[in-house]
Amino acid sequence: MPRSSSSTTTPRPAKGERRNRDAEVMEAAVRIFYEKGYSGASLQDVANEVGVLKGSLYYYFDSKEDLLLRIMKESHIQSELIFDRVSAKGLDPLDELDELLQELMQWYLDNVERVAIYFNEGRRLTGERLEEVEAAGRRFEQHLYNLLKRAQKGGAIQDVDLRLSIRFILGALNSVPTWHKPSSQRRLSDKAITRQFAQMTIKSMSP
Repeated sequence: MPRSSSSTTTPRPAKGERRNRDAEVMEAAVRIFYEKGYSGASLQDVANEVGVLKGSLYYYFDSKEDLLLRIMKESHIQSELIFDRVSAKGLDPLDELDELLQELMQWYLDNVERVAIYFNEGRRLTGERLEEVEAAGRRFEQHLYNLLKRAQKGGAIQDVDLRLSIRFILGALNSVPTWHKPSSQRRLSDKAITRQFAQMTIKSMSP
């Protein structure tokens, strides 16, 4: 595990402080990676943003690549929570798809920096880290596929190629960082954006 080159021992934070600092470190890392890019960012930048010694960061992750991996994994965990929450409502497939699309779009609107990092910097991961994130991406797509398949079997959507439909949905979601603006500069509210996104997507596949 990498350590600070300094000979000074960094005090280990208490458990409660570590939990609080953990969230602060991750928020800072997302900002720094978004603003400077993975290549341009350094752990020292993150430490400066949080106001800690660089050596302290190694209590939270082992390297800059591990930090990027964690950002990516957290994004997938949050999307899985959305899938689980919507699925637990026991809606029919089309209503579930409608609600899922709205919730996913809202998450993308709320997490533009994370989304941009995921799709601009994900290729920086290597080896097992990359495999882990790719596996999570496949689970995301499989959930969408299963839901679309249920809706298709029930006659709620056309006999379209579902893999292509998934590319269409993900393309719309992944483009959010390219057009998203602060609410004061937008004609539509988040609620209107999420609703119209779901409506347009479902209409494009309706019989």
